[in-house]
Amino acid sequence: MAAVYTPLQNGANDLPEPAASSSFDSIQIAGSNAARASDDEAGHSVKAPGVSDEGLRKEIGLLSASSIVVGQVVGSGIFSTPASIALLCGTPSMALVLWAITGVFSLGGALASAELGTMFPQNGGMIRYLAHSYPRPRALVATVMAYSVTFFCRPAAVAANVSIFAQYFFYAAGKQEYIESRDYLLRGIGALTMTAMMALNIVSVRWSLRLLNAFAVVKLATLAVVSISGFLLMVGAVERSAGTNWSRGFHGTRIDAQSFASAMTRLFWSWEGWSNVGYVVGEVRNVKRTLPLSLGLAMGSLAVLYVLANVAYFSVIPLEEIDNGTLLAAQFMDRLFGKTMGQIVLPVCIGISILGVVMSELFGGGRLMYTAGKTGFIPYGAVLGEIHPRFGTPVYAMGIIWALSLVFLFAPPPGKAFDLLVDLVQEGMWYFYSLTAFGVILLRRRLPVYPLRRFRSSLILAFLFGALSFVLGILQFYPPAAIPGKKDPTALPYYLAPLLGVIFMAMCAIPWYLRMYRYVNKTGIQLLAWIDDEEQEVMRMDDDA
Repeated sequence: MAAVYTPLQNGANDLPEPAASSSFDSIQIAGSNAARASDDEAGHSVKAPGVSDEGLRKEIGLLSASSIVVGQVVGSGIFSTPASIALLCGTPSMALVLWAITGVFSLGGALASAELGTMFPQNGGMIRYLAHSYPRPRALVATVMAYSVTFFCRPAAVAANVSIFAQYFFYAAGKQEYIESRDYLLRGIGALTMTAMMALNIVSVRWSLRLLNAFAVVKLATLAVVSISGFLLMVGAVERSAGTNWSRGFHGTRIDAQSFASAMTRLFWSWEGWSNVGYVVGEVRNVKRTLPLSLGLAMGSLAVLYVLANVAYFSVIPLEEIDNGTLLAAQFMDRLFGKTMGQIVLPVCIGISILGVVMSELFGGGRLMYTAGKTGFIPYGAVLGEIHPRFGTPVYAMGIIWALSLVFLFAPPPGKAFDLLVDLVQEGMWYFYSLTAFGVILLRRRLPVYPLRRFRSSLILAFLFGALSFVLGILQFYPPAAIPGKKDPTALPYYLAPLLGVIFMAMCAIPWYLRMYRYVNKTGIQLLAWIDDEEQEVMRMDDDA
């Protein structure tokens, strides 16, 4: 077995050491005699039950894994975007069809991720999946993803979300003037909230998961109120005013490419977030059962709730009466339950929902940084991969995510610069999603018999999701369609955000070259030997082990 970069074992920065025996989902794999001797000399004790081979506690069960998925997927989108999507499609009927189709495709992408998670049940998610799927040239794809997500996409997403959640609470309190004129006050509230959440994430995994579960309950309860109302309206149990939304069928549907592209981008982004549980899979109990089941249950349930929510909205609000200056869900609540629900209760629930997204992003983001350092993609892996002996969390990795999020929160000035930051968050992720889905197909061919592949996803859905994700990445360069009835404010060029995203990813090739070529050639350390070693050790297992 080749010398492997294992910073968690040697405690020094970037020093090689013979690989120690590893485990996958609590299954011990026998390593070489040299590795076992190294462990004995270092005084390593037998891994305690409920603790991963990485030293992280396995505290994530089915409920918490599902909450992590719900926490990342459900933000404010489902309460606002159905209006713009219906207007872009021309009819609610077509919008409903596209919600259902994109939900099925997103479920296919989630289950493809579940298959990879059972094969490689350690923290890291797509970083690890892409390294195994595309090991050549020298894990370029995984390295670009590691730098893009850990140093930009994840902390920028945290900053974008934590900066707006307070708006909903001020709106509920009748302080709308604070939303328009107190930008840095909102950011300051966001910074304090984010700091408190990160502190909880560091000191207690268990209480962090409990808070994530509580956020998920609020999200699902809010969606359930809207969705059940939609079901009752659909079956006629609740009287509604006569409208033309459903009676018009598909008459008036817009079929131009611009409208379709803009609608599909909004639709798929409303489903985004299921990948977050993959970043913490090393802390999931009984991975082969919990991971596929949590993704399937969460995404399947959300698909039903999302479709029913759209039925509810457009059973009450005619398309011609949509107010683009107001959340569609707020208009719905106003008409069905009164202004207290629409202007106070709902905004509070949406604010809490966004906090749930932030909590989920911080929880997974720290593990992303931890994995990127531990696997050798980022320097100083011994520091980034250090687990606090008492808290059982990667404190330094989480601290860096917190610090980067603060930079992105306060550095951009108000206005166009901050809006551009929000747009940049999603750029590039479509390509990584696409390559991950295609990676399932490649690994089925390269590793047809793999003992830890305890779950098989649909290759057809994986291919469709991968193809559509790639197309969506390209469509970001296509001029967006104007939404009827909505004023188009003076904005930056539509192509600027995707162009900057591609430029940033291309720039990630610089640290890849310096790390994987210059550094490796200079020191002789095989930073990527762990990829082949993991696969070879698993292949030596008996399937019933």
